[in-house]
Amino acid sequence: MNTELLMDLARHQVWADAAHWKTLRGNAALLEDAEIRTRLNHMVSALKMLTALARAEVPDTGGMKEIESIDELEMAMQKAHADLAAALGSADLDKMIALPRGPKGPFEAPAGVLLLQAVTHSQHHRGQNASRMRQLGTTPPMTDFVIWYALGRP
Repeated sequence: MNTELLMDLARHQVWADAAHWKTLRGNAALLEDAEIRTRLNHMVSALKMLTALARAEVPDTGGMKEIESIDELEMAMQKAHADLAAALGSADLDKMIALPRGPKGPFEAPAGVLLLQAVTHSQHHRGQNASRMRQLGTTPPMTDFVIWYALGRP
């Protein structure tokens, strides 16, 4: 697993999520939309869980309840991003992590694969939120990785 590529993907994720938050904050109807709010909560929970697993920690499933306050939700996402960055800086990406369930039951995966899942999982849900923004009459921000790269990896 390539640490530098994972770090770039994580940096892109921070930038892309910030662009989405800016659009969300600019339109109250988007923030009130149940689909978007549920998805944002899911994104935070998944990011926290995958990062904890990659660190060989037991994820805090007690904190998986939905965050109602939009300010707290945005702060939770920022903290999850910071924790991911810290994990990328210190994790043994080749360390095998035991996972309790998978498509064929319990299995093991390298920490690097879990961290890769942490960034690719959010890409999928950002796309769903972008589609929902369009359904609600708002043009979503352009957050493709190649755009981030062309802008100098801000």
